Formats: sequence, structure tokens, C-alpha cells
Amino acid sequence: MAELYAIVGSLQRARFMLQGRVPYVQLRLKGQPLTPLESEIRELVRAFPASKVVINDDLDFAVRVGAWGVHLGQEDLARYAPETVRGAPVRVGISSHSDEEIARALSYQPALLGFGPIYPTDTKALKHAPQGLERLRQVVSRIPLPIAAIGGIGEDTLEEVARTGVALVAMIGYLDRITRPDTLERLIRRLNAPGDDVQP
Repeated sequence: MAELYAIVGSLQRARFMLQGRVPYVQLRLKGQPLTPLESEIRELVRAFPASKVVINDDLDFAVRVGAWGVHLGQEDLARYAPETVRGAPVRVGISSHSDEEIARALSYQPALLGFGPIYPTDTKALKHAPQGLERLRQVVSRIPLPIAAIGGIGEDTLEEVARTGVALVAMIGYLDRITRPDTLERLIRRLNAPGDDVQP
């Protein structure tokens, strides 16, 4: 039904997700400069070609390390001319939380659109109210791009989010508690075969 999009805060967690064959892994190393980690991240990208590594916030860095893509927040768009984003040699994902932000994101011609928060979450200070499933369905039905649902998605809500037709289910906090490869494997399967139990 949908693919797992893991958002991680360290290279250690990124490697765990990539070893577990998570299809999309976004590096969101907040407060940590990326340049000193450039060689390590480049090696990580090369070591796991079957997965798509996405760099948070920094388009130029994503290009340098050969990442599959970059994810930009609405505030990041001011740093780049629209033609720079449109012509980027990596795939660009853009966060959105409202119709206005969706319209702005689409003007940059991204490869995918992040949408949320779907539920309340404590992994990030929220500037926008939770959107809910019905709003997510509306966005999926009218936007001709892969949509990554994000925000407060966990074990109890994983399947209902996937059933909205989203291409990607982004998870942060719940994934942080998973330490066993077999648990991660079951979680990935569950997106396509609802009913498996997943315990961190």
C-alpha cells in the first residue's frame, strides 16, 4: 500500500534503517554541521544503493554526496531560486501544511510532497494543527505527486494512514524505539500486509 520513509537523527540510526532495507531514509541531523560528516554520508549512500537516502534542508550537500534526494521545509525555499530547485540533479521533496503551502511547493515542481502533521506529535514543535485522515485523503486525491504523510504516526495509526493512498508513510518517534532488525522488517511488511503485530 505504501512505503516506509524513516527520518533519523544520527548516522548510527541511518545505518540501522538502511541495513534493514528501509526504502527511504532521511538524514535530519538538527544542530549538527553536515560538512564534517561528508565522507561518511557519501559512503553510506554508496553502500546501500537499493535505498533512497534523502538529506534534510541542504540541496548543495545532497548533490555533493550523491544522495537520492533532498527534503526542504517551507522556510528553506527562500534560500533557493525556483529554477535552482526545478533543475536540481537530485529529487526534491517539500514540506507543506496548508493549501497555500501546497501551492507554493508545487511552483517549485518537486518530486514529492510532505504533508502533515497528520496527528499530534512531540518530535517537533508544531506551528500547524493536526490535519487528520480526511484532509490527507483530499490532498492525495487532488495532488498528482507522491505524498509522504508525516506527524504522530505510530503502531496504532500506521495502517489507516497507508489506506488513504499515500505513497510514503514517514515516521520518526516510533521508529526511534525500534532496535531489532526483525521488528523493523515486520513493520515494512505491515505497510503492504496489514495485520502483523509490531512491538519495539
